[in-house]
Amino acid sequence: MKKINLIIILIFLSISSFGQELKVSASSFSIQPIKGMIAGHSRVNVLVEEVYGDLKSTIFLFEDNGKRFLLVTSPLGVDGGLPQPIVEMAGKILNLTDEQIVTSSSHNHTIPSIIVNQTPLHNASDAQKLSQKVGKDFMEKLEKSLLKLEKNLVLADVEWGKAEENRISYNRRGVYPNGKTYFMREEDRQLVGEGYVGVIDPDVSVVVFKDSKTKKPISALTMFACHPVVAYNPEKQFSFGQFPQIMSEKVSEYFENIPVGFVQGTSGDINAKFMLTGTIEQAKQAGELLGETAIIAAKNLIPSKRKGMEFKSDVARIPYADLPSLPELKASLNEIDDFIKRGKAGDENTLSCVGMNFPKALTPPYRATLIMGVRDWYEWAIKQHEENKLYELPRNLPIRIFIARFGDVGFSVFPYEVFVKTGLKVKKETNLPIVLAGGYSNAGYGYIPDESATDDREYMSGYFRYRKTSPPYTGKAGDAAADLAIKNLNHFAQ
Repeated sequence: MKKINLIIILIFLSISSFGQELKVSASSFSIQPIKGMIAGHSRVNVLVEEVYGDLKSTIFLFEDNGKRFLLVTSPLGVDGGLPQPIVEMAGKILNLTDEQIVTSSSHNHTIPSIIVNQTPLHNASDAQKLSQKVGKDFMEKLEKSLLKLEKNLVLADVEWGKAEENRISYNRRGVYPNGKTYFMREEDRQLVGEGYVGVIDPDVSVVVFKDSKTKKPISALTMFACHPVVAYNPEKQFSFGQFPQIMSEKVSEYFENIPVGFVQGTSGDINAKFMLTGTIEQAKQAGELLGETAIIAAKNLIPSKRKGMEFKSDVARIPYADLPSLPELKASLNEIDDFIKRGKAGDENTLSCVGMNFPKALTPPYRATLIMGVRDWYEWAIKQHEENKLYELPRNLPIRIFIARFGDVGFSVFPYEVFVKTGLKVKKETNLPIVLAGGYSNAGYGYIPDESATDDREYMSGYFRYRKTSPPYTGKAGDAAADLAIKNLNHFAQ
């Protein structure tokens, strides 16, 4: 009998020990973009015209009683074209599965496009060669950083702080008097009024991992929900780390130069001010303001009551709606073709089409290019009707989300551009004192609206059309992923 009791106790201790001994290791590295390389975040072939400083990436290895996951944070497109080579390298070096690796991008729009495949490019342009050169540098430095993580694991405590910032961001999903929504860019924001903010997430969050023995900070995570687009213009590109990097550098300096990573919040419909029309000075100023707020949070840290770490990778299903009717689709296609023709001809009166609106800061030909991106979807949707394939369409989109808890800190990231109401829902309904809810991690499904926005067709809510063969979203839409995250986080909070 005593032997049986002893076995039961040992089993219980084995099960309960997970979530009690968090170990953390982190490393930062920089790449230096080069003027003339390929620019990112543009639908036309533009090059980087100016470079303002380096671009920093920070990686973290978390472990609790042998269970591990890796977090890669970067301004580069690690949520889009870059995840696979990163996952392959990290998996091999640290013996991790795909589900144990999180690649999270700040979604900075003023970055270069790097080429990590080192196969010689035939007839490569000078810009491609430069992008491949910088890509090689990125992967070499990533490898060196990965090789250091395991041996530098330290038993860690978790402290957290947050402060409010409402000076640099605004909700960019405006509403016309007739109830229709539109993409509120800078010129539209100025018309609404300088004081306009709308529904945002003002929290600047700072999570600090401290050596359990020395109590010294060893690394930190920061988060804020806002598109890093100050001064961004897709037709005239430069390279700059934007406010995520400036803020993280300030937090790093405050804690004596520890590695600090940034995870982008649920900013699908949240913009930074001065998109398309701003200056590099305004971009730097936004970083200074956010950095000031982050230091306030860093000076008021709260120790976690809970110990250790837990994490899980889970699959959410985002419901799809039916396609529009065939007459509606054909009418929209005619509208698109007329818009493209006029835009290519330089017609300035090309400001709206199929629910989308465009700013005067973009040239008519570029506006035509943006509409061409959704034209294929209408042809596909018409074909489903004409070939009687509507019954074959999927009813939902399965997406993999990642959920974790560090001490008292909840952490949930989604593989798409998450609307702010979805993130606020996660934070409100989770039984933890602070939750980092973000997007732009592991995959790029584009924008998925919250439940209140599924019937809208401005750029963000109607983005499914850029995915070419995806039906519209319906029902809870992105909030279905939020429900799953909340369920898991509340389980971790028990």
